[in-house]
Amino acid sequence: WIAKHNESMVRGISTVAFVAVVAQLLVCRGASEGLVEYKVGIWYPATPEVVQSMYKPLFEDYLNRLVGKSLNIRFKTVVVDLDDASLAERLIDAGQLDFLFSVAGRIACVERTFDWILIATGRNAVLGSEVGAQSAIIYSLKSNTNIKSVSDFKGKRIGVALIYSPSFFMGQKVLSNNGIDLYKDTKQLVFYGNGYADQMQDVLKENIDVGITSGTFLFQKYPDQIPYLNFHNLLNLTWESVPFPFPASTPLAPTYTLACSPDIPSSVKQAVEAALMNLDVNSPEGMAAGLSNFTTAGSLFNSRAAMEAANLFDAKGRCKSPFGNMRAIMSCPKGTVVDSDHGLKQRCVDNHLKCPAGYPCFCGICAQNKYAIIFPGEVVLGLSTALFGMNLAVIVFWGFGLEIANCLRGPMRKLVKKVQSAMRRRSVPQHRASG
Repeated sequence: WIAKHNESMVRGISTVAFVAVVAQLLVCRGASEGLVEYKVGIWYPATPEVVQSMYKPLFEDYLNRLVGKSLNIRFKTVVVDLDDASLAERLIDAGQLDFLFSVAGRIACVERTFDWILIATGRNAVLGSEVGAQSAIIYSLKSNTNIKSVSDFKGKRIGVALIYSPSFFMGQKVLSNNGIDLYKDTKQLVFYGNGYADQMQDVLKENIDVGITSGTFLFQKYPDQIPYLNFHNLLNLTWESVPFPFPASTPLAPTYTLACSPDIPSSVKQAVEAALMNLDVNSPEGMAAGLSNFTTAGSLFNSRAAMEAANLFDAKGRCKSPFGNMRAIMSCPKGTVVDSDHGLKQRCVDNHLKCPAGYPCFCGICAQNKYAIIFPGEVVLGLSTALFGMNLAVIVFWGFGLEIANCLRGPMRKLVKKVQSAMRRRSVPQHRASG
């Protein structure tokens, strides 16, 4: 019987198995088509290929494995163009970004503008050890005898790093605390943007005198050059008894932070936060991104305050977009103004200062305000006071005259009537009575 019916049994079992497989595929396809996809924007100083190689394993593969399967969702990393300062905001405004991982400055922008929610802050790692946060490292060559301390920075060539990173606005704060105005006192100011390596090369070649960069970058990429450099960090800050520069991310100097749209369900946000907090120090995903793990994202109040001091917010509280117009972030002290574009370029030519190819540079940014010279503040105040007094006198005496006229109007009318009546009587002929 078995021999007789074996073939039909095999056929039946095969048919059932085939139907089951097809059904499973259809179910899987339907489930995948029903997945909610969340786009994670990455804003990092590197090429799109490098950014994807660093962060796709963490924010796409890792989150899909730990969070996506259980919640029937998936994550996709999107590289946000670094050179387009407003791209992240435009993508968010168009609903094309759900998460953003970036420097504290950019996160502070979207948090304020779009009411985004902070999730977690990364902790940087180099060779398996946690290193300094995105702090400002101010350095020069030891062989450059013209630079001994911050007081020697006046009239020198300074290169600054990525705008919106703590390395920029905290570096500016360091200089300000030591009496150096980044815009007024520099002979030449070069904005390297994400060109940390080019900035370092120009310092080593003495094309510029001072560089302001990220400590993480310096220790990651140029550890061999550290013995040949002088460091000028004189910012007297401490966090939980640890002096600046800090060995890890803190709310005072946060590293890259992940934030999300307020429309993200709380279950997704909490699952993402838990997955990142549980990231193993030795995980391949963390090592690819240069992160040891994550910590709870603290307030960016200190970063926002430093950014406001660096003139990175406009009057309405929105982040400026200085990459299209670097002059937008510049602010000069009292009595001076930011020179015209022509003046800034011409001064570089007149002083034989070459600009690094591909980077904007400005020479002698703050020019004397000629109107302040012609009309000093005291003179303007005096003239304004005099004009105000004259106007007030005219108003008072004009009003006083009108009041007098109003008071005399009634008696004057009576007097005029009496005079007119008397004149009419005198003009009428007198007739004597006939006898």
